[in-house]
Amino acid sequence: MKIYGVPISPYTRKACVALNLKGLEYEIENIFPGTRTPEFLAISPLGKIPAFEDDELIMCDSNVIVEYLEEQYPETPIRPSSIADRAKSRWLEEYGSALFAPCAKGIFMEQMTKPFMTGETPDLGLVKHAVDELIPPVFDYVESQLPEQGFLFGDMTIADISLISPVINATYTGFEVDAKCWPKLSVYLDLVKSHPAVAKCLDAEAPLIDALRKAKQNQPA
Repeated sequence: MKIYGVPISPYTRKACVALNLKGLEYEIENIFPGTRTPEFLAISPLGKIPAFEDDELIMCDSNVIVEYLEEQYPETPIRPSSIADRAKSRWLEEYGSALFAPCAKGIFMEQMTKPFMTGETPDLGLVKHAVDELIPPVFDYVESQLPEQGFLFGDMTIADISLISPVINATYTGFEVDAKCWPKLSVYLDLVKSHPAVAKCLDAEAPLIDALRKAKQNQPA
């Protein structure tokens, strides 16, 4: 099996965590967002990551990949067992996209990916807008959905990483979840990050994160 995408993408990470939870072996072909070579477009016609290959079968989009893995390899489920909980899980997975804009795009991409890819100085006004205006309402909603302790549905599921993956990206810049405002989310973030299926991904990301941080440090003041 092969994942096409850059490991620090929240959506690539989501697919990799799904594979890890199911105990499936895979390799990553590093493809950055925006890659539009003929070779990659033949795999991902929209040029988006992640794409996934299982023998001769190729598909794109993290949600589609997760659905395929859940149906093709059902021995270790990554969604809850009840119909109602599975429906709620899918909704929370979808809501993870609401966290992408402020956390991964507004904070991480502006401060780290932008200097690395273009050499441009981050727009701190955009970052402040994300932190002050965009994040609070989505964090409020996530806080309202979290249990008092533990994962969303007992065991770790794909919904847990779908919510936390964009937040992980934000923390790479030094951003912290305010434990006074969102106490459950603060604890939950550490819980998800410490799960072996997630920790394995974060270890693999570390070299690229180091490179991004060095690029940021080399930016003029």
